[in-house]
Amino acid sequence: MLFEFSTNADSANQAYANGIAATRSIPKAEQKALGQYMTPPAIAEFMARRAVQGLGAATIRILEPAAGSGVLAATAIDALLGSADTPRRIELLLHEIDERLIHGLRHVCEALKLKCAARGVDLDYVVANEDFLLSATAREQQPLVDLVISNPPYFKLGKLDPRVTAHSYSVWGQPNIYGLFMAACCGLLRAGGRYCFITPRSWMSGPYFSAVRRHLLAHLRLDAIHVFDSRCAHFSGDEVLQEAAITWGTARAQEGPIAISSSYGAKDLDTALVQHLAPSLLVSPLSERVIRLPSPAKPAPSSKLTHGFASHGLKVSTGPVVAFRAAAFLRHEEAIDSVPLLWLQHVKAMAIEWPIKKKREHISVRAQNAWMLLKNEPMVILRRFSPKEDARRVTAAPYFGDLPGSVIGIENHLNYISRPGGAMSAKEVAGLAAFLNSQSVSEYFQAVSGHTQVNASDLRLLPLPSLTELEQIGALVKPHSPPEAIDEVVAQVLDLPLASERALDSLHA
Repeated sequence: MLFEFSTNADSANQAYANGIAATRSIPKAEQKALGQYMTPPAIAEFMARRAVQGLGAATIRILEPAAGSGVLAATAIDALLGSADTPRRIELLLHEIDERLIHGLRHVCEALKLKCAARGVDLDYVVANEDFLLSATAREQQPLVDLVISNPPYFKLGKLDPRVTAHSYSVWGQPNIYGLFMAACCGLLRAGGRYCFITPRSWMSGPYFSAVRRHLLAHLRLDAIHVFDSRCAHFSGDEVLQEAAITWGTARAQEGPIAISSSYGAKDLDTALVQHLAPSLLVSPLSERVIRLPSPAKPAPSSKLTHGFASHGLKVSTGPVVAFRAAAFLRHEEAIDSVPLLWLQHVKAMAIEWPIKKKREHISVRAQNAWMLLKNEPMVILRRFSPKEDARRVTAAPYFGDLPGSVIGIENHLNYISRPGGAMSAKEVAGLAAFLNSQSVSEYFQAVSGHTQVNASDLRLLPLPSLTELEQIGALVKPHSPPEAIDEVVAQVLDLPLASERALDSLHA
């Protein structure tokens, strides 16, 4: 493979071209297995420009732990050379696991060395062809570098993977490799060192990344977060469907406002609107440390809603019927010993539609499966997943306990909200379902989560109106109400502006 590089040309663009040439030469399945997607130069420059601000030392050591073709290293060095406080020496440490990219990386480094020399700056570099997470650098966790900048791979890892074992401090549940990279690099920064990662934004919420968030926030002050609204416009050269975010931080510095911005993709980065918010408005104080992102085009969060599921005596649970485990009890037709089984397809916004004659929507009641059946009583039932094309993130239906039988089955792709040891009133059920279907709650979940799954753990953190307000909403909302009518009722009862005027995070407690 031929790698081109000229000291007179733009370093990042040439590194990107080399990287794209390398990845195009391998099958898509292999590229996906490596989690290998090159950072476009426009995004790399946007990352580096903020990342190098204020470094100002005579010698600066830079780490790119998943270097790829060296785009981020090139833009970071270009940003340092263009700064008012140019260092006298730069030490560059690059880790890359794919041997096919090493030759090109060394070309990049040699060209950067010449470029630095022309500006009177010494550049020394090391290109390590190894798995960063298993390297001595990552394992020893000693403060070594002044800047870490990265676009890590992303794919799930098995719990017995040696990388998971090596970084168990950042693991809870199903680990993703990019979370391990984010956590491992926090402890490598010297005091005042800068941190910059572009990743999927799913690390900001959900239990699987809770250990990563706690570790990162214990080591870093968050300086800024930029969100890409499009799922594909940031890595336009690759088939990537991820809601991505760039995170900037500073090691062990005094806490200050966080700059929040967003763009559709790479082409409108320079026109992104920015607002500065206190960390307390964005990061939950609970152990989960969930990060909620408002839109920069809307005002800062207010504190209208101060209640929660626990304070209302309500519990969020996941449907206990797992189809493959319960297969022996599922029925297409009603039988004398069967009761209704609700699947995701039965749940519409503000309505349960059963039967639909398309599913095994009956389940036999036997001693062997009694544990997976629920008391047939009023509750709110929600889809755990929403299609990507849905305008709203949450689909919830009031269920008034009116299907036949003393018990009922709820399949595992649904969540349900009930009151253990008590009962929900019809007005509570209708009001809570309407509130969950509102645009306010949809925007809340878009701010909290970068994926279309509505986790029970995320639901439990949702701020709620008072029970009186929920009952008022339930009394006013009509069955099968369209979204606009639901929004009007919720806005009226809670004294909120309608969606066109409402702050994205008006739900924050």
